[in-house]
Amino acid sequence: MKNQTRYQLLNALLTFDKPLSDIIDSLNRLSWDSEEVLIKLKKEHIIHLLQLYLQGGLSITDVENWANAIEGREDIEPEENEKDILDEILFDLANPLLSQPLSPESAQDYLTQLNSNIYV
Repeated sequence: MKNQTRYQLLNALLTFDKPLSDIIDSLNRLSWDSEEVLIKLKKEHIIHLLQLYLQGGLSITDVENWANAIEGREDIEPEENEKDILDEILFDLANPLLSQPLSPESAQDYLTQLNSNIYV
């Protein structure tokens, strides 16, 4: 992964193209500071993440690590028309002790919100 560009690493993070730990290790070698937004976080990314979790493909720790790898980055920005809900869910997933721990029920609630565009 050494020769991958920042954009490729960010895209791999959002789409799970490679093992999460490999992507995070590579991203940790780069600065969080960025002059520009390189990629948009879309609701489809979070839907995919939650579906993987519900299918047993990701652990609660994986979900938290993924959200922490994204939250606060200057080179990833939520899609403008979905910004509020994406920021809220990303915060919840990255900070389970401040919000609520992830569970199959909360994951399903997030999916319902994302799929219906009704934000609670």
